[in-house]
Amino acid sequence: MRSGCIKRTFFGCSTIFFLMIILLVISSELPDIDFSFTETERKEYQIEVDGITNDKIINSSFSWRFVDNNLKTRKYDLNFKLLEKDVKLAMQYIDKLAAMSFLDLGLERNYPNPITEARIVWAELYRRIYSYSSPQIKSVYEGFNKIFKEEKFDSRDKVYFVITFVQNIPYDRPGGVLDLFPPLGTLAYRYGDCDSKALLLYVILEKMGVDCAMLWSYKYKHAMLGINLSGRGDYLTANGKKYYFLETTYPEWSIGDLPPEFNNTRFWFIEEIDSKKRQQININYERNGNEEREPERDNKPTPSGSN
Repeated sequence: MRSGCIKRTFFGCSTIFFLMIILLVISSELPDIDFSFTETERKEYQIEVDGITNDKIINSSFSWRFVDNNLKTRKYDLNFKLLEKDVKLAMQYIDKLAAMSFLDLGLERNYPNPITEARIVWAELYRRIYSYSSPQIKSVYEGFNKIFKEEKFDSRDKVYFVITFVQNIPYDRPGGVLDLFPPLGTLAYRYGDCDSKALLLYVILEKMGVDCAMLWSYKYKHAMLGINLSGRGDYLTANGKKYYFLETTYPEWSIGDLPPEFNNTRFWFIEEIDSKKRQQININYERNGNEEREPERDNKPTPSGSN
């Protein structure tokens, strides 16, 4: 039976390559938004010293099985050798951004309701994450591309190979003020929650030329990735393009699958966060009648919050 994020906390080849990445994940201290939640104990990574460069290295290994388009199943082992200083910089930047004000983010201070506020703020935060992370993801893509060539994957297999890699990263909440990992943090700690994993997959797939969008819900406190590929199932439209839902929290979810508990698309937002220019968000949430069931605000109004 398929197991998605709804099964747990509700949200929800051996190729070695060096990743020298500084990735950002962003949020702000927003006076009207409560970021409080039950603290999660963060698991630590193990450090070793490179014998040649004397750099401190985080060795992050991942293993999973992938079924290609010819129904061939193979176990893959992927090892990321991450510079600890880059991981620390990425994690420290989260804390810096957690203290940012609306003014720092270039946003207005007053919005008509918390739903509108949450949508605009988090669209800007996700956009900033992408803008900073994308240039640094090149080495990640090169590592995957080496596997693609060795395995002679077709276009479909390339996309699903990366999708299954991210889906098989264990789900757990990052903890901290924002309860969110940067893409490099997800790789270093070897776990992440819904939006942490969706952001990691977003930057990798975009580097591969796959058009993506961020999907998140204030009501459901969940996030998913949107993929602009021919298919069937549930999707949202942005700029005339269909973005199909993709659950990243657990394996066995296909493009277009939307968990039944989250299947009212009126409660989902969509944003092409790879856009260089901030887009004018069309606030139509209330027009759909969603204001009748405004979510409780006992947790942070972000996708990664859980009750």
